[in-house]
Amino acid sequence: MIVYEKEKYDFYGIVTDFTPSNHDTYPVIMQIENGDKVVVRLKYDIKVEKGTIYHINGIGDQYKTKIHIYVSEITPLKEMESLSAKEKDIIENKILGNVEVDEEISMNYIMKSIESIENKVLKDITKDIVERYKDKFITYPAATKFHHAYKNGLLFHTYNALRLGIAYTNIYSHINLDLIKSGIILHDIMKVKEIKGFENEYSVEGKLLGHVSLIGQEIEKTAYKLGYEGEEEVLLLKHVTLSHHLDGEFGSPKRPQIIEALIVHLVDSADAKIQPTIEALEKTKVGEFSEQIYVNERDKYYKHKLSK
Repeated sequence: MIVYEKEKYDFYGIVTDFTPSNHDTYPVIMQIENGDKVVVRLKYDIKVEKGTIYHINGIGDQYKTKIHIYVSEITPLKEMESLSAKEKDIIENKILGNVEVDEEISMNYIMKSIESIENKVLKDITKDIVERYKDKFITYPAATKFHHAYKNGLLFHTYNALRLGIAYTNIYSHINLDLIKSGIILHDIMKVKEIKGFENEYSVEGKLLGHVSLIGQEIEKTAYKLGYEGEEEVLLLKHVTLSHHLDGEFGSPKRPQIIEALIVHLVDSADAKIQPTIEALEKTKVGEFSEQIYVNERDKYYKHKLSK
């Protein structure tokens, strides 16, 4: 968005970065509805939080060689009493670029899948971990960018991968369905610790350890708590989750060495590549190529006349 001097501005935006200052004002970078970023200036005694959406009223004014928006009024979206909950959701979805995800359908499918696990060790460990992180699991993005990087993204990715994994077991024999379900449901759940909510940043744990290592630790701690320490199911589940990124280059300490681990890797990779491609093509006109899709080697995909 181009900012003009003396022009008034009234918009919603999410804080992506800021530099606190003791001067009269300090700069805050905000992302607005169309993905553009704008610099607003706040009085030094007004505090904001990264990842939070605000309503802004302000006016364009000169700051050194640039025009910034000097804020006269700022209110968190969640405190806007004039808006209904539905209106707030619409604003949030536009700014975050959210894909509409049915939380109830997705979570019910995952919970029913957990209840259908016949192996008691796998079922108890999976259920315990999901219940403890349920709230964040439902709302968090699956990444800071590239794939499912929006509200409910982690839930949506897990839901898609789980359906894909179960489909594999309907085609190929000699695959343990319980291990597939547990492995897929837990493979990315520690992104709730790896990612700092909607700040598009990684936490300290995320940078130093990553979700692949964190889930191995979580499974081990949970198994110990539930009295399953030393059971082979624990070892297998740890292997499935630790190897789902395939190589050390991508964060996995071991390559898949059981068939279930291979399937979990494949469905994770498939959804991480297919869903962003679908989302890019939805924004593309028939007869044109999409924007670069980073998870697909930055290739651009053609939207043909047979596209749905």
